[in-house]
Amino acid sequence: MKKYIYLIIILIFTINLFSLNIVTSIKPLELITKELVPDANITTIYENSDSFFNLKIDSKDFNNVDLFVVLDKEIILSENSKSVVLSEGVLFYPYKENPFIWTDPLYTVVIAYKIEKKLESISPENANEFRNNLLNFTQKLVDLSDSFSKIIKDKKINILDINETFIHFYKRYNIKYATLGEDETITKDKILVYNINYDDSTFDNLKNKKILVDIFASQYDDIINFYKTIIDALIN
Repeated sequence: MKKYIYLIIILIFTINLFSLNIVTSIKPLELITKELVPDANITTIYENSDSFFNLKIDSKDFNNVDLFVVLDKEIILSENSKSVVLSEGVLFYPYKENPFIWTDPLYTVVIAYKIEKKLESISPENANEFRNNLLNFTQKLVDLSDSFSKIIKDKKINILDINETFIHFYKRYNIKYATLGEDETITKDKILVYNINYDDSTFDNLKNKKILVDIFASQYDDIINFYKTIIDALIN
């Protein structure tokens, strides 16, 4: 019996020894990365918008990291750091328009693809597993997106996004929206959308439907559930 226990301990140690060590800057990127490599050791730096926009972390503060996954420059990367910087390449213009690119499920497909390609280069022996996980994740996102598209097209939804958080989401599904900076008149038909960290009593007394969003997915363990929460709030 002791022999079997020792064998199990050795196996667990071996698995942990060879699992990838990944640092993601924010929780949504952690959740996406986890879909591709569920057995990785993932550390997330910024838990909410307050820290994300006000702190800068240096990659030199970390040891034995196989991959950094960041949106832009929220982690200072050294030249020899292996990284995925999502504001570069095909997502450059969407990111510049609005940094919350993960709010669009189809941009998340692109994010996952970029991460998966880097994982293949780091751990080529596991390439097939990464690709299969990417395909499964992509299918879930596309199915979710297609289903919502069919539901939302006949609904007349009018959004006032207080924090300008879900711009990519509205544009993807042709949802009518405005932002607070546009001096928009707040009529009773408008759905008010704002981040859970938003602290302002200005809108408390309005009888408009209000949707609080956890834009950094701090309370989620699954990115699909993050989208489902927003979708359910909009259509119900």
